[in-house]
Amino acid sequence: MITRRVPSFARRLDEVRYLAFLGAFLMAGAVLLGSPGQTATGRSSASPPPVYPPPPLNPTGVVLETRALSEGVYALLSNTPFADNEGFIVGRDAVLVVDSGFNGRIGQQILDSVRRVTDKPIRYLVNTNAFGDHNFGNYVFPATTKIVSSRRTFDSLRNTTKTEIATRMAATVDNDLSVFDGVTLRLADETFDEHWSVDLGGRRVEAHFFGPGMSPNDTVVYVPDAQIAWTANLIFGAGTIPWVQSSGVATYRATLERLARALEIKTIVPGHGALTGGGTIETYLRYLDAIKAMAEQAVANRLSVDEFISTATVPSSFQIAPSLVPLMTGAHRRNLERAYRDADVRER
Repeated sequence: MITRRVPSFARRLDEVRYLAFLGAFLMAGAVLLGSPGQTATGRSSASPPPVYPPPPLNPTGVVLETRALSEGVYALLSNTPFADNEGFIVGRDAVLVVDSGFNGRIGQQILDSVRRVTDKPIRYLVNTNAFGDHNFGNYVFPATTKIVSSRRTFDSLRNTTKTEIATRMAATVDNDLSVFDGVTLRLADETFDEHWSVDLGGRRVEAHFFGPGMSPNDTVVYVPDAQIAWTANLIFGAGTIPWVQSSGVATYRATLERLARALEIKTIVPGHGALTGGGTIETYLRYLDAIKAMAEQAVANRLSVDEFISTATVPSSFQIAPSLVPLMTGAHRRNLERAYRDADVRER
């Protein structure tokens, strides 16, 4: 049964801000927000801003590799550097799938991958967030598959359309809108606020919402006995940094702290990127602390936001995967811009 509730004004305001920010981020050549002239502290904000490349998510040509991580626990890993990863967990009685991919073709790949391993029914599908690349494949799953998501994900999707999502994500697929052909938006059958769990038959799987991070609604799917977690966009893969998109640095950090306290994680299957270990959580926390300190120093030195970020690169203490350097550099400059705005407001 779907549990429904009219979202609070604060929640809807968060979503509106997030969608606006996402649209700006995903557009190739997006520019920093800000009015011309000077801020109240006299800092210029009129100089040309840098370009932020969109994440390369085009599913055309993507092939998913089935990787056994533990008995009955499988990651589905993209063969390209940043397209989506998915996965599935097999119990004695049933299967649970994590995310359905960008379109019906990827969704069918997921179904075929499961069937090569087991003929047990796919009883559950958990959508980890409201981005189309994580849930546009829902419609190819059997009608008997119960789709589960956080209430925030459900609310975001029921207040938009496939066309609106596809338009916002166009830059991530090289403006090839044909990748969305045939997609029908299929929403969750069951929702949860902070925690959901199920027994697949000798194998328990949990879903958790710890708070906003890159998106306002990333769900972490966790297999306790294997200490394996799917982290959606909250934590990307090895050689990445977080993207502070839907909230401030402090909010993202608090979300990661709650995750670290709640779950003992050995292996992370990220929404995008290579498999990584639980230690990445600490790396992300350290990075957020670093950019907060950098921004506070920049504000104290009365640097303009453009002076602060226009040539910034990720500090060498954070190793970036070579193929992701341009993308992570753009994300880093976005993060610095957000940290700078936060620090500037505090100073006033």
